Amino acid sequence: MNVAGIYIDSLSIHSIWGVAGENPIGSSHENFKSRDMILSLDDKVSPLQGHSFSRQGSHKVCSNFLPWICSNKTWGLGKSETTADQALEFYLVELFAQMPQETKFETKCAFSLPLYLAPKQIRRIEQIASKIGVQVQGSLTSATALALGATRKSQTSSNCLAVEMDGFGLSLSHVQIADGVPHLLTGKVFPEFSLHLWVLKLADFIAEKAILHCRKDPRVKPATDQALFLQAQKLLSSIGTRPSFKVVLEEEFWNQEFVITQADLKRCFFEMFASLKVHINDFIRHKISATDDIHLALAHNLGGVPGLASLLVQATSGASYHTHSPEDLFHQSFICSNAMMMAGQGCFDSGGVSSVVQYRNSIGASKV
Repeated sequence: MNVAGIYIDSLSIHSIWGVAGENPIGSSHENFKSRDMILSLDDKVSPLQGHSFSRQGSHKVCSNFLPWICSNKTWGLGKSETTADQALEFYLVELFAQMPQETKFETKCAFSLPLYLAPKQIRRIEQIASKIGVQVQGSLTSATALALGATRKSQTSSNCLAVEMDGFGLSLSHVQIADGVPHLLTGKVFPEFSLHLWVLKLADFIAEKAILHCRKDPRVKPATDQALFLQAQKLLSSIGTRPSFKVVLEEEFWNQEFVITQADLKRCFFEMFASLKVHINDFIRHKISATDDIHLALAHNLGGVPGLASLLVQATSGASYHTHSPEDLFHQSFICSNAMMMAGQGCFDSGGVSSVVQYRNSIGASKV
């Protein structure tokens, strides 16, 4: 019997699996898989690799669909038309097809899902997995998986501020660990700080720089606008390891190069950071007791926004708080491993409820 942990956000799907009874946290993660969730809706529905956003041909692409699970919203036209449910099923079928043929229908799995999904959406995701022959043990919020990781790193506190970001928004969650069981106490999602909007902000900043230098707006022509957007996305994901980044914009009879530095990024995101800081401080002040000792658990992709990790560390650096360093960003495989561990804990009472892990509460974590 295999056990699997599946972590899904609005942009990507990640999974890890192993044999029941083995220690998933101590494994080498050789069975970890990760990919973007973006479907081409041209003549044939097929997955696209790489960029999760597109500025062109939105009617030909289905992406950022997870928030629309269990709805009638459609992408595409005619034969290629699809819903969020159908798009997710496509990726789940593909995921489980990668498992050994003799065991893929003998797999127990648990999902790790974003805070913003409603209970009926969580149930629909579990139903889709069950439909393709997987034994679904239940779901938990990815925030609880992050919190479990934080408290394993240091046992000085059982309280955690988990921070995540995807194409839908930025989420803040207060999770408490009691006897090894995560309890999501409160959480809030801020759509105005989605990863997509950080990319748009940077793309517009570069466009304004082009106008200043050569009085030409690269957003006017679709092809140049798309090139600008994709380079802004690439810059945002890699600038943390580089002091500067070159942007190249080309059209017939015109080309322009820019070097974007850390100072440029600071100017670009100044207003967003100022607004986010207010929201973070307000969340901590009203949702978390000032006497609590808090761990800060940051999801992997927060490192893609320069200065965001430092802002979060600063917001929780008062005398009554304990924080992890910014480099303690958790990889997707860690979140998957916590879900896999819970899938392997088959301790159920007669009512079907796990005696080990509580999965769902009123905020969105789940009970098997």
